[in-house]
Amino acid sequence: MEAVLRHLTNILELLAVSQTDRVSEWDHHTTLRAFKWAEYCEQLHSRFQSNLTVRSALESGLNDTNQRLQETLPSYSPVVFSELAQCQHMLLVHLLRNPSADNSVIRMLFTEAQESQFDQNSLITCKSAFNLLCRTLDRTNVSHAGLQAEAVVRGKLLGKLLNSVLSPSGNNEYARTLLDCILHDSAGKLENLYDIVAAALLSTNDETNSFTQHFILAWLRDRDGCFSKLCRSLSPGLCTVLSRQSSEFKQAYWAVLKQWASCLEYEVLESLWVPTSDEPVTFNMLTDRFKDLLNSGPPLKEETETELKTLRREDGDFNVKGINIPSAEGQLRIGESVPGDVLALLGVCLSGFGSCSFTLCLSPSPVFL
Repeated sequence: MEAVLRHLTNILELLAVSQTDRVSEWDHHTTLRAFKWAEYCEQLHSRFQSNLTVRSALESGLNDTNQRLQETLPSYSPVVFSELAQCQHMLLVHLLRNPSADNSVIRMLFTEAQESQFDQNSLITCKSAFNLLCRTLDRTNVSHAGLQAEAVVRGKLLGKLLNSVLSPSGNNEYARTLLDCILHDSAGKLENLYDIVAAALLSTNDETNSFTQHFILAWLRDRDGCFSKLCRSLSPGLCTVLSRQSSEFKQAYWAVLKQWASCLEYEVLESLWVPTSDEPVTFNMLTDRFKDLLNSGPPLKEETETELKTLRREDGDFNVKGINIPSAEGQLRIGESVPGDVLALLGVCLSGFGSCSFTLCLSPSPVFL
């Protein structure tokens, strides 16, 4: 164990030096040895990540070395155990960002990558299998509430990857970094990312993967506005499917709907619900989502009705007809499966969240007082 701890200390010192001007002294041979050490570091992580006794000793050694290096190099960033799994990547990033790195070393890194004996047949096989699986899903109409087959496949792969990362305890930070990287790389294509995340949530619907589902939802809520954007991007039907599957998603989804409702204000002169903030929410959007929840069948339908009744009680438990919006009649008429009193509850809840001072009670047909 002493030898392993000594090697780990050497690796951290190597990563620290790779960020300083001393890297200008590195030649081809030194750089190759550095990457060999980084590869060894990744092997340590893979070997001992699930061995709690050894891992605890390694983490203690990491803390001691991190503290010493921070005292010596104020710009040094501490390395946690989960980051050891990507040691070669960290070393590469340090060298590419370091202006003191010799140009010949940088060119060597790319030359080595181009000349590596990577088995391209494996890559081609995996890509072909992926495309074949997508086409098979399309032909058999296997989908999740309208998700494209490719998003379903990518979501399942993401769910399995996160499950494997999170299976050994202590890898939460590494999993968060993984999701953060995916979010960063998806800039400008967030709709595709949210479809993949939704598919990942659907694929983790069993007891063994429940922690992975909880982790994904917690990560979404921790990122400012991310969960709200996910719900807005997904169809009402898909959000309903996820609500039926996961009580945690259901509660978070209800919270988003409440927040959206709080952004609406009734304009008396125009007889319209209008947004009061930059939140791109409309009355139609909100009612469409409640329609889907109320048409979902038991137990979600009853749970949604109970939630609406609770909101009405919190608003004063009024049951007085105030104003009915003629233009909303068509929007809210959704068939015999949704009783009129539930529609009235929705109107009361909306008025409670809005800034208007009266209680609004909607009925299936226009009523003017």
